Amino acid sequence: MSDKKVNFINKTLNWMYQNIKYVAFGIILGISILLILEYIEYKEEQDNIIASDLYFKLISENSSEDDIKNKIFADHKDSIYEVLLKFILAKKEFENKNLKESRNYLNDIIRINKNKIYNNLAHIKLSLIFIEERKYNKALKQLDIIEEKTPYKKLISEIKGDIYKFKGDYKKSIYYYDQAIKASALDNDNLLMKLNSVKE
Repeated sequence: MSDKKVNFINKTLNWMYQNIKYVAFGIILGISILLILEYIEYKEEQDNIIASDLYFKLISENSSEDDIKNKIFADHKDSIYEVLLKFILAKKEFENKNLKESRNYLNDIIRINKNKIYNNLAHIKLSLIFIEERKYNKALKQLDIIEEKTPYKKLISEIKGDIYKFKGDYKKSIYYYDQAIKASALDNDNLLMKLNSVKE
């Protein structure tokens, strides 16, 4: 073995000897973080299973909507089932023209931040509420938050086309309707009708 290699090994061993407690602490910390992350993932999965069982149990027992809502909100806060329930409640409030309540549920979903898919859907639905309220710039801001490379590109482009049509900006409306048509070759009859309505 060359003198350089021996010297390097000696220096390494000397450094490890002098810093053994820090090395050990780093290893323990690394293992602890992995165990904590695994436990959090396990706990979240268990909470979701419990929430799921509770939801179906309440339904099978013909519990009222308020019973289901209160149980999930109280015992399974920020679980996936709270998110799904809030989507249902937001839809119900929107259909009943309670737009503020609907908006609150959707903002809660974004706050919980379970995943991008649910957040994107919440932003899309919020944009529809702002359209209903004729707050077109706020509706556009909700859509601009969503990344363009999503499965919702056709839908987002169509909604933007609608917004610019309502704003009287037919040039931009045509552009976004075109983008929506290009995003999918399927079921474009309605889009073509919208496009023709702003071209006339």
